[in-house]
Amino acid sequence: MVETLQSEGIMALKPESQYVYFHSGSEASYRKISDKPTGFKSIPTIDLTDLDGSLDDRKKIAKDIYKACSECGFFYIKNHGIPEDIITETFAVLKRFFDLDLDVKMDAHVQKNPSIRGYEPMLETRLDPRTQGDVKEAFTMGDCVMEPEQNFASRTGMTKPPYITQPQNIWPKDAPWWREGLYKYYHHVFELSMKLVRIFALALDLEEEALDDMFKFPITGMRALFYPPTPVATDAASVGLGAHSDFSWLTLVLQDTVPALEVINPDGLWVDAPPTPGTLVCNVGQYMERQTNGKFPATVHRVRNQTGKARYSLPFFLTLDPDATVEVLDTCKDKGEAAKYDALNVGDLYIRRVLPARKKHPTSIAYHDVPQDQWTYSMLLK
Repeated sequence: MVETLQSEGIMALKPESQYVYFHSGSEASYRKISDKPTGFKSIPTIDLTDLDGSLDDRKKIAKDIYKACSECGFFYIKNHGIPEDIITETFAVLKRFFDLDLDVKMDAHVQKNPSIRGYEPMLETRLDPRTQGDVKEAFTMGDCVMEPEQNFASRTGMTKPPYITQPQNIWPKDAPWWREGLYKYYHHVFELSMKLVRIFALALDLEEEALDDMFKFPITGMRALFYPPTPVATDAASVGLGAHSDFSWLTLVLQDTVPALEVINPDGLWVDAPPTPGTLVCNVGQYMERQTNGKFPATVHRVRNQTGKARYSLPFFLTLDPDATVEVLDTCKDKGEAAKYDALNVGDLYIRRVLPARKKHPTSIAYHDVPQDQWTYSMLLK
């Protein structure tokens, strides 16, 4: 058992445990705990009241975001524009879904969907191999060129790619209200994320529209999560979701009132990211870390529900278009500095992160003997 110490909202492993374990990319990693910590001790909050204001207003928000992302990789946003009644209704829908009988939810089991979307029961994933599995249930949906709610043709001016022959999402047939309820929130958070793309362009010293062509029909994922009541534990390996960094470009998380999210700082210390009314908590993903040459780190985080209460959350993951190229931006290289990351196709990198995390999924099994450098995003769409 690994005991913890708590001080100023920071949970540090005891001195005899000198390293913290986490999962970043597709590899296990360790970080040494600093004897003289200097990293962040709390998560900053950014006010989006003027998100639709003047260019100067947006540049001020961009400046705040640059500071938060370069120093922490995490930040809260308040006055984000998603109506409170939509948020209240969304949490009610989440609770209603996870309260369903297992056989109703299993009708949309993730293994029935080539795109690795759908329902995952308790312990199905295991980000931390020291545990028996992640103590949570989940349901994932995301971008889909075939679902009318996403208006692919009108948004892009293109027709559906011929190799996509079935929807990328899967839904339980006996709970039609689930699809309707998730899409109500999806539309709001997607619109907000597209506004933030332009704010990030300003933060990276680009023209406001400079990144638009990379987000014509981006990869998205929205992951409804239920963490059941669990006993208060002192074992650091007892987690609802193992320590990891996101393989997104940007993540926006809607939390209920139950604290559980923890963020690791550069010193290897865990910092609480508790729910704050009226906010979403956001974090940089691995794609943006690559684009910024590491200036915006994809910060490692985990979920430990040690309250004895049920917890619900709804992260939204935004990634660039699957046919885009992610490479280090010129504005993110200091004078004389070389790019730390090679240019890569977004979709090809995406599948190299998704398949290793779902080794028992039929898509993973089907391509088990195919070298990773031959994996393509289209493998998820067949």
